Amino acid sequence: MIEPLAVVPRLPATPAFPERPVVVSLPAPEAPLFQGHGVLVTSERLVARGRSLLLADVVRVESVRRSPRMAPVLALLAVAVSVGLPALSALSVSPAAARGRYEAALVATVLVIFASIARLVLAEDVYQVMVHTGAGAWPVLSSREPRDSTKLAGLLDEAAARARGRY
Repeated sequence: MIEPLAVVPRLPATPAFPERPVVVSLPAPEAPLFQGHGVLVTSERLVARGRSLLLADVVRVESVRRSPRMAPVLALLAVAVSVGLPALSALSVSPAAARGRYEAALVATVLVIFASIARLVLAEDVYQVMVHTGAGAWPVLSSREPRDSTKLAGLLDEAAARARGRY
């Protein structure tokens, strides 16, 4: 037969800190509409990037697509392929070319070519949600997903229109 090792006394049902007042949380007048990606949108305000903004102050909401600049990458690739490789191939048959420097220049040129191609292949657009107020524009969210930014922009536009209608 198994015997208990210790008898645990029952604790009284009184609160541990009777002198502290009981805090009752009242329902907030602001209903949360969206929370995610570091952005909180309620029926009255927008909180993002450490700032809070009343939705009644919002004049316009837009979703902007920003594409990375590819002109410098394309120019570097064109120069490396059209000038670098032919010059190095001409040096390869020259008896005066130093072997160590030629090989280092060839490796550098090939690395520039492959890095440029990788940059072109891996380039992605960035979608931003911009909120315009009387004080100026404020970027709220930057994302690589267009669905997130368009969903948030639509929600902010509707909530701002409702908030402006109340005031």
